[in-house]
Amino acid sequence: LPYLGEDVGLNSHHSHWHMDFPFWWKAAEYGIEKDRKGELFYYMHHQMIARYDLERLSNHLAREQPLSFEEEIEHGFYPQTTYRVGGEFPSRQDNFEFHDLEHIKIQDMLDYTRRIRNAILKHSVLTKTGEHIALDNEHGSSSSEILWNPRWRPSTTTTTALCNNYAHILLGQIPTPHHRPAQPRQRPRREHRGDRVQ
Repeated sequence: LPYLGEDVGLNSHHSHWHMDFPFWWKAAEYGIEKDRKGELFYYMHHQMIARYDLERLSNHLAREQPLSFEEEIEHGFYPQTTYRVGGEFPSRQDNFEFHDLEHIKIQDMLDYTRRIRNAILKHSVLTKTGEHIALDNEHGSSSSEILWNPRWRPSTTTTTALCNNYAHILLGQIPTPHHRPAQPRQRPRREHRGDRVQ
């Protein structure tokens, strides 16, 4: 569905999301608390997946399956997009696998996912400082932000908060294993000998 990635409204929404909730925002420093961040974070992603599934169904495709760090990504992705400063966005071939990066391990991602699910089942989050934060009260939806975005409340961040950021990094690094930047592939040199190409 390449047209969906080029949708002006969808991309504008994504841009405005980061304007409304910048990663560097410090409520204490700026005197403005952005409430309901966890609820809105969840709702926004839920709506984006719903829109994507709607487009897939409209094109006679099955709904998207949940992402698994242990399984191959069956379908490739070819963004056909260039950076403003030049160079193409890297593509992803079919059946690519997640792989460990220098500072992000697949096993860590599996652990983070398990901890998030446990926190949801227990209706509370255990922070690095040993504090239990309830997820099932009137502030629970805002408290759930610490599960996903570590920069919104660094004092209460759990390791599960890294899951969202690290997943973005892992997905972005799929085409470039071994920590090498993406480079255009060079065609192998061919030598002409008579009528044969070797």
